[in-house]
Amino acid sequence: MSAVRADAADDDAVVERWWTTLLATGALPPELAPVQVRRIRGVYRGELPSGPVHVKAMLFPRAKDRLRYSLRALPAVHEAAMLAATAAAGIPTPAPLAVRVARRGGLPFRSLLVLRTLPVVAETAPLPQRVREEAALAVRMLAAGVEHRDLHAGNFVRLADGRLAVLDLQSARRIGVAASRRPACRIALGATLLRVRPATMARELLVAGLLHDEREAAAAIAAAADDDARFARLRVERCLHDGTEFARTLHWWGATHRPRGAPEPTRWLAAGVDGVAAWRGQRVRQLTSREAPVFVALRRRWSCFGGRTWLGVDAAVADAEATRALAAAVAAWRRHASAGAS
Repeated sequence: MSAVRADAADDDAVVERWWTTLLATGALPPELAPVQVRRIRGVYRGELPSGPVHVKAMLFPRAKDRLRYSLRALPAVHEAAMLAATAAAGIPTPAPLAVRVARRGGLPFRSLLVLRTLPVVAETAPLPQRVREEAALAVRMLAAGVEHRDLHAGNFVRLADGRLAVLDLQSARRIGVAASRRPACRIALGATLLRVRPATMARELLVAGLLHDEREAAAAIAAAADDDARFARLRVERCLHDGTEFARTLHWWGATHRPRGAPEPTRWLAAGVDGVAAWRGQRVRQLTSREAPVFVALRRRWSCFGGRTWLGVDAAVADAEATRALAAAVAAWRRHASAGAS
């Protein structure tokens, strides 16, 4: 047996062990180092006999995720297909080495994608050049019939040979040639590339051919600003939803919200109808001013039970400090909400 074939067989054995562990425990073996881990998905770094790899694992703990993928290809299958289509167009992407998926009772259960690690180096190109190269790759992807609906700056990496590569194609989809030529498609991609970047970078999208004229450039700039504002709102609203950063527990009388990993509150302070505003405002202050949270939980009754709220604090927080924090957080939320409405 050749060395290549021996490596492939050895790789398969290791991947199968990783997959078996994920199926049984919902976690990967400790030999895989976490790169980015969220509640429903994680990216890990590891080694196969043939070399370094990145591993993407996805669980489906939430009903909405199980419903979303109940009738569509699971993430590993879909992303592997998008990577293959992109690579066929000559665009550098990670090579899929293994795909494993499982359903239980017809619903999504586990998804595993193993990718060859790319030889990435630090970016040294000036921003205009970098944006121009990103846009050029977006044009090539559209020409290949692949639309990436989340093609932000973090999806590109510089390779050791100087080329720019595209990562994370889970949000990509196949589209027809006619759709790829529509201005709306190109403007949406341009807006994504312009997010959190100076509007002057739109000229680089024109040079690369992603945008065709000044009208499209203006539309992309406006859409990018709208996307930035929407993303800022969503970051705040996460404090009231169940996700990676916050946990929401539903009760017959209402709901409790807490940051994941936060200590249990030692006492609850009545906040009347201002508790939700204070909870949001504390999140605003945390994101904009990096202020440490004072309140570790929010408890609120359903509206039909009066809608009263309580804020949880730990023993180190005096009542006077909690009162000041409540007023400051409510004020922060009102400023934030007013700015968003203007």
